[in-house]
Amino acid sequence: MNRATLPALAVLGLALAVLGTAAIGVQQPSAGGAPADDRARVSVVCPNLDGTANPTAVAVGSPGGDLATASLARPDQVTAVTTTLHVTAAVTAPMVVSAPRLEAFSASSRTAATSGSDRGLSMTSCDRTTASQWFAGVTSSADGSADVVLLNSDDQDATVDIAVYGPEGRVNAAGSRGIIVPARTRRVLPLGPLFSAPQAVSLHVSTSAGRVAALVRQRILRNDRPAGSDWLPPTADPATAIVIPGIPAGRGLRDLIVVNPGERTASVTLQVLGAGGPTAVPGFETLDLPPQASRVIPLSGALARASVGLRLSSEQKITAGVISGSGGAVDTADVSTQVATTVLGGPGVLALSPGRRVRPALHLASGSTEPVQVRVVVSSAAGTLADTTVTVPALADAMLRLPRAADVLIAVAPQTPGLVHASVAVRARLDDVIGVSSLAVHPGAAAAVLPPIRQDPRAGS
Repeated sequence: MNRATLPALAVLGLALAVLGTAAIGVQQPSAGGAPADDRARVSVVCPNLDGTANPTAVAVGSPGGDLATASLARPDQVTAVTTTLHVTAAVTAPMVVSAPRLEAFSASSRTAATSGSDRGLSMTSCDRTTASQWFAGVTSSADGSADVVLLNSDDQDATVDIAVYGPEGRVNAAGSRGIIVPARTRRVLPLGPLFSAPQAVSLHVSTSAGRVAALVRQRILRNDRPAGSDWLPPTADPATAIVIPGIPAGRGLRDLIVVNPGERTASVTLQVLGAGGPTAVPGFETLDLPPQASRVIPLSGALARASVGLRLSSEQKITAGVISGSGGAVDTADVSTQVATTVLGGPGVLALSPGRRVRPALHLASGSTEPVQVRVVVSSAAGTLADTTVTVPALADAMLRLPRAADVLIAVAPQTPGLVHASVAVRARLDDVIGVSSLAVHPGAAAAVLPPIRQDPRAGS
């Protein structure tokens, strides 16, 4: 497989113009009040795990260095972050991170554990609150347990409904409707009491009032023993074509979970996006998925242990995710989740803090029939570590090994917006455990897209 390798030494040159300076000074944030123009800001919510045994760290980053953080429950106690990257090492409550509406920014959460039910490396990009989120690959059975974590950062209560899609269609889950999440709170909903399914299923978390940021806390068992855990992030909304970047190479589980929420059978075409272009998977070229059903397609053997992306297309709207295992014995195994991501309509950024010096892998997947150039800038407290431009072939997944570092800000700018999907894979040894995790790179200023202004002739001047 062809792989582009980024230089480990600092590369001179200007950073992305839209992202400002690439040099990052990691300093202590200064405490202060709410930003002067809070209405012109957008925010994301970062989860945490309770207890001190497995502390959660949150990395926040912005080239503009105009961020603010606060506890979910105490929005009045705001901490200003004036540096371009900051890591809070021991977060004891969900954190809200905000930035100016037009500023590219990122926040991510990380928990690492060497034992217990939360064993493994769990990392996720923090998300905005919304009225609809999809999850593919949720296990609620003898093979594992899952909790839906609902975070409400608004000043009004939210009412949440959870729809469950199994292999035979919608699953009846008593108590999954009308779930109240009070303002500025977190609610954790164990799925075990609601339903049990022999295979991984898909969920649709929606609100009839208010908004929430939702994640799934997944804990996997093998022969009744912990076999890894992960934050399962939302996958992209159902569409007629979706792309999953960054399925890792190596041994272990590779299960694709596809959901068809529509009322008609979906005929799904599956393409593997390799380093040089697309290939078909023998026996899995097309999949017929019944209406309102979710199916598991095992791909461990078909992917030949290669690092690839996936492109799925259908005349009906679908979405999907992949559950990947690190391989090895049960006592050292971990799991990670790769999801369909939003295409980068502009520059994207990712604040990353694996907790140790590692070489993350950046995956750039193109679902387009034309190649695209992407500029990648990686920065740390010492300055720019790498600045390179990569050509991603048509219908391919290009993997770049990033420089070895502990805390970095990764900036991704496609020359032609709307063609590339991006994710970052992290692999780190936690004593004897092989920790793995994947994070989506979100469009940095996606929240800056404003609705068009329309003149109303009936309105006065």
